[in-house]
Amino acid sequence: MPTGNGYSELAALMFTNDVDEDNLKQVLSSKYTVHDLVNYLQNEDPLVVRSAATALGLIGDMNVAHVLVENLKNKDHRAAINAETALWNIWSRSENDEIDEMLNTGKKHIENEKFSEAYEQFTEVIEVAPNFAEGYNQRAIVRFVLGEWEKSLEDCKQTVKLNPFHFGAYAGMGHVYLRLGEIENAIESYKQALTINPNLISIAKAIIQLRRVLEEEE
Repeated sequence: MPTGNGYSELAALMFTNDVDEDNLKQVLSSKYTVHDLVNYLQNEDPLVVRSAATALGLIGDMNVAHVLVENLKNKDHRAAINAETALWNIWSRSENDEIDEMLNTGKKHIENEKFSEAYEQFTEVIEVAPNFAEGYNQRAIVRFVLGEWEKSLEDCKQTVKLNPFHFGAYAGMGHVYLRLGEIENAIESYKQALTINPNLISIAKAIIQLRRVLEEEE
């Protein structure tokens, strides 16, 4: 347990710019338990909540995902965004450094628009770690870019099967359904994403626009 005013120390620590991520993880783990950080998410001070969410993104695991999902609805927008970032960080960790490195390599391939290489990398991740949801989600992105709509949809569905909180995969399903011309399914998928994460403004706008399209068709 942290000593003294632990949450104030946490806020100061998380907003210190001269500590690299690896050292920060070590310091966090030495001073706080994950349980401490989860409790700080209930603090009345928004700065503490923001700090706790960010810290959980560094040292938390899937066991705290549901708590961070709840904080996506935090009235403090910055705290909600920090919770979203923390979730992406946790989802990108498989608890195996080699697999994580493979996933990161695939992401770099996407950034460099090397989609064939990215596809191969994510497929290897899936073969090695078939229960790691983010491998499917990242491959779904590549398949979407390559125009493989049905296969992208399959990967999105497998992602949410393994990780029901994955608003990114639900949004991806909506994008695919839209490409397939299945507007009602697109709306439903977008709604599922928005239900989990109400901060997806572009998805909310897409739902409104698609409903207008349906109304015009009637």
